[in-house]
Amino acid sequence: MPIAVASPWQPTDSMTQVTVDQLIASEMREGNLLPVTRDVALRVPGIKRAHGVHCAMFAEISFRQTDAAGQPVDQQPEWLTNSQTGVSPYHRKFGIASDLFMNGWAALAFNADMTDSLHVPFGAWWIERGEDGIGHVRVDEGIVPAAFRDRVVAIPLGYGENGLLVDGIDTVREARLIEQAYMDRLENPIPLTILGIPRDVWESWTPEERKEYRDQYAAARKAGNGSVALKVAEFPVDFPGETAADLYESGRNAVRLDIANHTGSPASLIEGVRQGGSGGGTEMRYQGVGEGGASRSDLWEFGLAKRFMNAFEARLSLDDVSPAGLSIRGDRSHALAIPTPTSNPASEA
Repeated sequence: MPIAVASPWQPTDSMTQVTVDQLIASEMREGNLLPVTRDVALRVPGIKRAHGVHCAMFAEISFRQTDAAGQPVDQQPEWLTNSQTGVSPYHRKFGIASDLFMNGWAALAFNADMTDSLHVPFGAWWIERGEDGIGHVRVDEGIVPAAFRDRVVAIPLGYGENGLLVDGIDTVREARLIEQAYMDRLENPIPLTILGIPRDVWESWTPEERKEYRDQYAAARKAGNGSVALKVAEFPVDFPGETAADLYESGRNAVRLDIANHTGSPASLIEGVRQGGSGGGTEMRYQGVGEGGASRSDLWEFGLAKRFMNAFEARLSLDDVSPAGLSIRGDRSHALAIPTPTSNPASEA
């Protein structure tokens, strides 16, 4: 199996993607098991939006080392705000959040003197039991530099939180199947058509005449005249493949709600603009300062970004990372501060 399929982090080239979509998917669809990787999940619009929002919310948080009273210490760890690896703290935290979002686990590797850290992509590390009976984190030496292999910290999101690729895999497969069916209908808007021929006529026609009748009907449907064809009144026409007009729309809206539940997101965040299938017709709503603030508060209080921060704080506050009596805490004051502009809005003279 190509490495891009086996590893959820490995980039997927165009040839491998064709293999996944055309060869493997067609075989696994019979057992209702579409292959799901990070790349595949992020092709679902609702997942893409939720992933970007929650990961960015976590990545922009500033972390500080604090004492028992919750006050920042004078000498802050250098790895919290800087990096010598070429990967900024923001992108390091974004990678951690993405792994927690997709897989429920993330890993952070430190150098020997704990002055720098590096995010280890999911799929490039694992846990194995040592001779002492304790689990030890191991890394792929072809991916992780030697300086960051000795002290690797695994960060779990929480018990029962296994990430979207585990807990929400059925929803991701459902979204992909609905999208494939929707695309197939767009490419083939006319459903399967069966032309009925009375038995006496059928027996009197030669195979060539039957084929000619079918071809004439098909040509008339494609003639650009509004898909209108001419036939004998006694000859029935059946459309066994016909689908209700709102099936795909309501199905896609239902998937958005499932994605919202799996990702701890308000449904309105995933849906964007409500479509007719979800009730009330097409609707666009604008939120004022007060209501907008409440929505942002709910997104944080019940969303994934807060869970990411709590998991990050809890694991990195243990004594193998932070000295005894000290903790790692996130600072979100920038997100809660009320803007106080010192000048009027700019306007034309």
